[in-house]
Amino acid sequence: MAATPVLWLWLWLFGTVPDLRQSLVLVSLGGGLVCVVVIPLQQRSSGGRRPFGEVAAAVWAESAHEAHGSTRELSSVPLNIPSRRGQQFRSLAWGIGVTAVLVGVVALAAGAPQRPELVQRIYSAGGEFGVARAEKVSDVRQKSSSGKDPYTATVVVRLPVGAGERPVSTTVRPTTYEPVRPGDPVKVLYSPAQPRLGAVAGDQRSLGWKLRGETMPAYMRWFFVVALVLGWFLAVNHLSARHGFRAFSRLGERDKAIRGSYARTGGEFGTEGQKQPLRGTYLEIRTDAGLARFYTTAGENGLPEVMRGQPLWLCWDAHRGARGSRISPSTTPAAMVFDTGLVVHGMMSVDQTRLLNGSAVFVEKLGSAVQEDRRLRLFDPRSYWILYIDPLALQACVVVIACAVLLAFDVPTGWRWAAGIVGFLAACGVGGAVVSEGRSTRRAAA
Repeated sequence: MAATPVLWLWLWLFGTVPDLRQSLVLVSLGGGLVCVVVIPLQQRSSGGRRPFGEVAAAVWAESAHEAHGSTRELSSVPLNIPSRRGQQFRSLAWGIGVTAVLVGVVALAAGAPQRPELVQRIYSAGGEFGVARAEKVSDVRQKSSSGKDPYTATVVVRLPVGAGERPVSTTVRPTTYEPVRPGDPVKVLYSPAQPRLGAVAGDQRSLGWKLRGETMPAYMRWFFVVALVLGWFLAVNHLSARHGFRAFSRLGERDKAIRGSYARTGGEFGTEGQKQPLRGTYLEIRTDAGLARFYTTAGENGLPEVMRGQPLWLCWDAHRGARGSRISPSTTPAAMVFDTGLVVHGMMSVDQTRLLNGSAVFVEKLGSAVQEDRRLRLFDPRSYWILYIDPLALQACVVVIACAVLLAFDVPTGWRWAAGIVGFLAACGVGGAVVSEGRSTRRAAA
């Protein structure tokens, strides 16, 4: 799903064979539609759509069943725990996909899927750029009286022809910064082999992209590329803040741990005028050094009630942000390892980890090279997003694809921008649904 909008946007921006480009864009849009259609079919085969909280509870129940009711305390921190790479990849894929859709819909509306009819005929006849002489000028206009706007005019020009051939005249509408007068040179695109096809006013700079079969001028194309790269940068920044870059699957000398238990779910939205590195819902962990706040996407809806009071090891990367410089990161990757074998990945504030350092110990002093006889299972209910994604988000995806399909064809400008606006708003709805998924039923335990 994330790859298909990137594919058709790239084809749209850089393809130069209109018919082939249109076919490939439609095929990639069809692939995206297939992905969207498969999701409700998968939900139906799994017993229907379920709320995020229900999915999280089912994941916990499955993990508890696999633990066979064991409550034996983890005497040491496992050195190898399930990786967070899946969470990181999923978050980055959503960011890349949504950004490509938002930029892509606007690019489709702003571009031209085919060469203009006259340009296409001239191109097929071996079009070239040349200079014609103005014979008659009429209907000279300027958009304003400020004197800075260009002039437009209806000009009858005589096209250059070979020796011995009859002169050919045609009408063009050039845009110039000085009024055109009879006898002035006018740059045109025409076919020397078939001059009677007519001509189009313009030069390589203004008409070259149309002659090459591109959808837009180079400056517009690179504007969309920059917008896409900027969006991807924001997606990477979001990934860094929410999951960090480290897989956190191998604990070592840079990591610390402290014993604790899960207490409750709370909310942190910052104090006015006070900078907060992490905001939103957090899990409160009770430790010997006090309460610790653990931010995780798995807990946005609160962990199941049966997890209250469950003993665990709270681990974090003590090296990240340790130097305390101005550009030092304010958050660090962390993980909760429950005695039942459940592992929850998240993030912690560097300032808070400093408060815990005195009571925490380095993992290498606790960890065992030999894994204890129990299976560690990653608690990641968001990996089951197909089961709880809102139908409205899927319907918005269908609207986006329908608008994109329409924009892949040559339709009037008014309809193009109407479809572009509808598609963009629908894409915003999809992005909002992805960001807010699971928060609608958020609850905080007292």
